Amino acid sequence: MSRPSQPFGTVVSTAGVNLRQYPSTDSSVVGNLTHGTEIGLHSKVHAQTIDGNSIWYLLRDEAVWVAARHVDNTGEVPLSKDVHPASPQG
Repeated sequence: MSRPSQPFGTVVSTAGVNLRQYPSTDSSVVGNLTHGTEIGLHSKVHAQTIDGNSIWYLLRDEAVWVAARHVDNTGEVPLSKDVHPASPQG
């Protein structure tokens, strides 16, 4: 599997990380990623704080969120003011 283009993240939590519908632990879990998984990151928002970290990442290939507390990022992840991703143009 090839590494995603930047920005991307690597799951660093040994327990993995849950994929959530919205950037909150109150939101539905829609999947999970295992330790070491690399994912493309679209943007980030400030939302629920997890262990002192309020950043959540929106994935590039799927409209789901992961807590940045459990992901190390590579490259500059743009800050978004909106939790809802823009609809693809076309």
